[in-house]
Amino acid sequence: MKLLWLMLFYISFPLWACLHASHGVHGMVLLQVENQLIASHLPFPAGKHAHQIVLQISSDMPKLVLQALKEKRLVTLEPQPFALNDLQQGKLKSFNAQVYLGHFERGGKDLGTVTVQVQQKLLDKAVGAVAEQNAVYRIPLTQGELLVKAISGEGAVDEISYQAKDKKAEQLYFESADFAPEAK
Repeated sequence: MKLLWLMLFYISFPLWACLHASHGVHGMVLLQVENQLIASHLPFPAGKHAHQIVLQISSDMPKLVLQALKEKRLVTLEPQPFALNDLQQGKLKSFNAQVYLGHFERGGKDLGTVTVQVQQKLLDKAVGAVAEQNAVYRIPLTQGELLVKAISGEGAVDEISYQAKDKKAEQLYFESADFAPEAK
């Protein structure tokens, strides 16, 4: 009988873990800055995706992806489902993801599967954590800094720029559709 209960526990535990409130597909935009790969969680204004998370990652990306990043083209990741809380708490050290040229939910071209290793969490803020409309999170890098616009909620934009020392900021990513007020 104990064996039966143990078997049921080991079978049901992974299913229970999948029911965690933050479990799901957490898409990311992929950037290359200062020869580093940066992944930024694609947040929504509310719910389990309402977190701005920026990661320094490593991965063996296909040459086509590296070329697209060099050309500042949109590249996104569609990771296998995981609990966002695990990523936030540092428990998730790597994950597999489909990499897309373009947006994975908007007709992007699937370029294959990659394994992503999380090197460092650079930012982890809840959407709406900053009340100021134009607040910016500054993430220092070796030769400059990432400028991540704080998302205040519905009607905001997801914007990431890079500013090299003594240079003008260069926009790397901009998204407003995911934050547009829903039609009433």
